[in-house]
Amino acid sequence: MSGAGRTERGRGRERGQGLARFQAERRALRKIQVHFELKQSLMRKVRMAAAKQNLSTSDYVRRIVGLPYAKIQRPRISLSFGDRDLELLAERYDQPAADRNTLRRRVMDEIRTHFDTEADAAVPGPDPRRGRRGG
Repeated sequence: MSGAGRTERGRGRERGQGLARFQAERRALRKIQVHFELKQSLMRKVRMAAAKQNLSTSDYVRRIVGLPYAKIQRPRISLSFGDRDLELLAERYDQPAADRNTLRRRVMDEIRTHFDTEADAAVPGPDPRRGRRGG
């Protein structure tokens, strides 16, 4: 078979994937996004309860009101770093700003270390607000 035949099949697959993506985007556009402004204390309760059940806050609310929802498949936190953010992180970690993978790894390491240290600090100790040990 000639190279041109293989190229045409590849293009057909690309068109099919593009069409599927376009149809998914059209379905998403039909949805209505609703925003709720909640008291900070209620919002905190929703976030904490959702996290305990491994749900996003929106999926937790969907569950409360009886709508379909899905458990988080790949839990992740998304952060957006601008050029200035990358420069600051590069300076903090003494790495080149262009080495985004290393910077991302260093941020992940720092988050892990923060929570490992926080867990160690959770051992009851003096409460500076009360001037005594424990709660």
